[in-house]
Amino acid sequence: QLVEQGRMALDAPVGTYLKDYPNTDFAKKVTVRQLLTHTGGAGDIFTPEYDAKRLQVRTLADYVTLFGRRAQDTSADGKTAYANYGFVLLGRIVEAVSGEDYYAYVRRHVFAPAGMKDSDSLPETVAVPNRSHGYTKGKDGALTDNQDTLPWRASSAGGGYTTAADMIRFADALRAGKLLSKAMLTQATTPQRPGDWYGFGFMIGGKGATRYWGHGGGAPGMNAAFRFYPELDAVVVALANLDPGAADIEADFYANRMAVNE
Repeated sequence: QLVEQGRMALDAPVGTYLKDYPNTDFAKKVTVRQLLTHTGGAGDIFTPEYDAKRLQVRTLADYVTLFGRRAQDTSADGKTAYANYGFVLLGRIVEAVSGEDYYAYVRRHVFAPAGMKDSDSLPETVAVPNRSHGYTKGKDGALTDNQDTLPWRASSAGGGYTTAADMIRFADALRAGKLLSKAMLTQATTPQRPGDWYGFGFMIGGKGATRYWGHGGGAPGMNAAFRFYPELDAVVVALANLDPGAADIEADFYANRMAVNE
């Protein structure tokens, strides 16, 4: 949205927007496009350092304080690895460019126009009606509450809550041009990196009539799958309060049985 408004550029480096970013070399070399496509070597946020301060990291700025001095990973594998810290930085850039808190921005410019009334990222300490509890499987096979693994709140790298109905509304808003222009959506859902499996924030899979874009995600006690099939005009959503695999298996089961006219 901000690129389409001319307020930021895909090929601008991080430092253009985060003027005081701690690692100046990273800020000069890594671009918005690289963060969006996981090709900037930004790295992971789920590290021992994070685990030690899990409940103290409460804002996107806190993540930058924790990881902002880390160097770019320029190794062959690291530079193209899935890097969720890159999406934390994108959220921080949204704050810097828009002047809005990231969570407020998403509510105003994504959830509201899409009609997503049951989606948000309120902290775990806030009581949210009907917010499910996650259950993770231990070594003995028993299910336990995942409360001790949760962050203070979700970040721009993921972890919010939603419903299947709201995810359908999200898909409808995207294809109706309410959130992005159709040209930008096409760009975002077209392969933008080696391996052709990722655009800008959207995973891409399948071929021909079964080509889809969307995203999945998971952590202990939670799993989600969201896929839009343009040729079939179909949306598949699966949400589970169990470990990763639970929702993905359901989505695969349904998607593999959809009627396709080649």
